Amino acid sequence: MSTTLDTTQSRFLRPQDRPQRNQRRIHVQRLFIIVRNLLLIAGVVLVGAWAYRRTQSDARFAVKTIEIAGAVHTPRASIDDVTQRYRGVNFFHIDIAGVQRDLGGLPWIRRIDVEKKLPDTLRIRIAERQPIALVKIGERLMYVDEDGVSFAELSPAVGDDDLPLVSDASGDELARTVALLRDLRARDPQVYSRISEVRPIAPRGFAIFDRELGAVVYANADDVTTKWRDLYAIVRAENLDAASIEYADLRFADRIVVKPTKPMMTSASAIRTMPPAQITN
Repeated sequence: MSTTLDTTQSRFLRPQDRPQRNQRRIHVQRLFIIVRNLLLIAGVVLVGAWAYRRTQSDARFAVKTIEIAGAVHTPRASIDDVTQRYRGVNFFHIDIAGVQRDLGGLPWIRRIDVEKKLPDTLRIRIAERQPIALVKIGERLMYVDEDGVSFAELSPAVGDDDLPLVSDASGDELARTVALLRDLRARDPQVYSRISEVRPIAPRGFAIFDRELGAVVYANADDVTTKWRDLYAIVRAENLDAASIEYADLRFADRIVVKPTKPMMTSASAIRTMPPAQITN
């Protein structure tokens, strides 16, 4: 009795098992990749948590040095009183906005930039207010900056540096007067330097005491520089000195009015060569 093996059928049955084995291998590989990625993520999270705990508690990151730059008129003792609270604090616990807010309460300070320098240093750069005038508030003389902010009382240590005094002004009138002084200082420092005192006159005018003329000059903010220089030209042409003018008025569109302390005659040459001028006796 002989047995015959059908090799044709056997060849067709074997390949059917291969896709199943390949599919299992693919599943195993995918599972391995997922497990590996999960382990990597877990490792990164653990390392990050460990590093975070170390930075939050490590004494090496406690603030030891605070560097201050830019303070001229702000007393260092006042700055130290504020910054002392940050010494020894963990570097990563310090809120920069909080530092800026705390130091911003000091009168002279206008802006603060804070930089953290690892591992233990705070760098603080201060921009101070620049006074443009003085203003009388009650019984005190206060510095005023170009934004119209009165920020500190007149100090002998700082002085006034011939700053003009703003009188009888507050709120919008103070802001309007400061704007005039700011523009004059930027466009014509020479005219600005002559101003000893200025008082706003509603709605657009000012009464300005010229320290060199020794007289009050009435003016509007419009074209004040040009008209003021025309006034100086008239004063020179008429040979007027500091004691000979009671006031001058520049608020007219087509003439400059000068009120002398004594009656006088206007020279023809001044009228021909200078802007229209009216000498009021």
